[in-house]
Amino acid sequence: MDTSRALAEKFSDVEMFRACEQCGCCSSACPITGVDGFNIRRIIRHIELDLVNEIADTPFPWACTTCGRCESVCPNGIAILDIIRPLRSVSPDEFVPDEAPCIKACPGGIDVPGYVRLIAQGKAGDAYALIREKVPFPGVLGRVCPHPCEDACKRGEVNMPIAICALKRYAADNETGSWREALRVADDTGHKVAVIGAGPAGLTAGFYLRKKGHGVTIFEALPEPGGMMRFGIPEYRLPKDILMAEIKEIEDIGVEIRTNTRSASIEKLFEEGYNAVFLAIGEHQGLSIGVDGEDSPEVIEGVTFLREVSLGKKVELGSRVAVIGGGNAAIDSARTALRLGAEEMTIIYRRTRAEMPASPEEIEEAIAEGVQIHYLAAPSRIMGQDGKVELECIRMELGEMDASGRRRPEPIKGSEFTMSFDTIIAAIGQRPDIPSQFDLAIGRENLIQVDPDTLATSREGVFAGGDVISGPASVIEAIAAGRRAAGSIDKFLGGDGDIEESIALRPDTEAYNGKRERGFADLKRVATPTIPLSERHDGFTEVDLCFDDDHAISEANRCLQCDLELNLANKAFTGNRT
Repeated sequence: MDTSRALAEKFSDVEMFRACEQCGCCSSACPITGVDGFNIRRIIRHIELDLVNEIADTPFPWACTTCGRCESVCPNGIAILDIIRPLRSVSPDEFVPDEAPCIKACPGGIDVPGYVRLIAQGKAGDAYALIREKVPFPGVLGRVCPHPCEDACKRGEVNMPIAICALKRYAADNETGSWREALRVADDTGHKVAVIGAGPAGLTAGFYLRKKGHGVTIFEALPEPGGMMRFGIPEYRLPKDILMAEIKEIEDIGVEIRTNTRSASIEKLFEEGYNAVFLAIGEHQGLSIGVDGEDSPEVIEGVTFLREVSLGKKVELGSRVAVIGGGNAAIDSARTALRLGAEEMTIIYRRTRAEMPASPEEIEEAIAEGVQIHYLAAPSRIMGQDGKVELECIRMELGEMDASGRRRPEPIKGSEFTMSFDTIIAAIGQRPDIPSQFDLAIGRENLIQVDPDTLATSREGVFAGGDVISGPASVIEAIAAGRRAAGSIDKFLGGDGDIEESIALRPDTEAYNGKRERGFADLKRVATPTIPLSERHDGFTEVDLCFDDDHAISEANRCLQCDLELNLANKAFTGNRT
């Protein structure tokens, strides 16, 4: 049976379809009408005129979010989604998504719709287990992940994306521990792996390598494990006890972590019987501002500042503090300074807010807490005097695009101005500090060069991953690098490289029939609760709070369930694809 005839027969069975009056109510209500030419009324009209293939051979059927708003406003009750799904079933392969957008956007490949569905069913413990199949840090990610999944979420085309990150935190805060019963560690292989760096990449690699049966020792130069999760992210965002509890799970399966231990010789590690080495040393060396006077004692480096505070050391800042930079480290430094008593907190950034690399939520929270931001300004000179510093800046304007994809800031001649501060914190970026005796191929920005597929370095048996090969990246990106390295190292040691595991019960999908309840499209995103502004400057109490059960379930029920839509569309029609 050819596609055109099969579709025609399918639509001839839908009696309500013939009731369409072309009133346009559906198109008016549709949140994506006009996007790439999408128009429901046009689709219905083409079917009515027997021009089905002209629609089926376009991206239109997959542009639909299946939110059901069109059905809720149709005066004749036409089941419009029953028109969309048959069209999807014969779409050319080039238009058919291979997986849900949220999963595809996640560097760790977490089954986002799966755990959201479990939360909607009141199964937080199972949701946590499903997340743990891909990452050993659900509680951390539920607090600090930049959630690219939310940027890709199709629900955002209806109104607002699902609060995926907050739901992950809810699952972590309400986990039952039942997942441990399904956790398996393979028999010892007799191989040993040395991991240098106990940050997210190193800890993740160590976790999965141990599960494959290899002996793992992680060497960490700092007093505690965690890397930038421990010493670069303040406790008001990521409480120490949350991080350390998830690190303990890694230690509990047999991973040894040696803190206050700096390993400067790869040869020595091999001599000690290690069969492979994974370098996950991160980027802990701050970049200089590059202006006269930055060696003043009143100027401190951002990553160093955050580390000193995390270690509990007393840091004197004074009442007027400036931060140079626009990334998360700059925002974290500013908000930390407020909590240490700064009365006037200013961030100086050379581009506009639209170009700031910090997460929008963190910028908004900083402004709400009293941080002032001077945009389109850059430091040009620092002058120390009587325990204070004069910061000379020059105003900037945006020019052509640079290598980062952002417009290049260019100084405006004669626009210099000066501000006075007690302390200046430079938070413009970091770079790795790689011992020269490692004897590795080094590329741009002092990053280790690796095979992009295996993460193998220029030395046999030595692998690298995380910030040390990519530059500053997110926790979830570092975790993904750790997973990839674990698979490659396992293969190098004679294993199959398969680190996938199944420790979770899968969500029940039988109740989902592809229909939307009236009002579904208008369900609003549930706001993440926070502590009051009045309570934030007195310490490092966590700002974001957890959803309660009712709010978590309500938010999870907003999900469009794109993964099931893929299955439904394929089952809705039995004709052959062309």
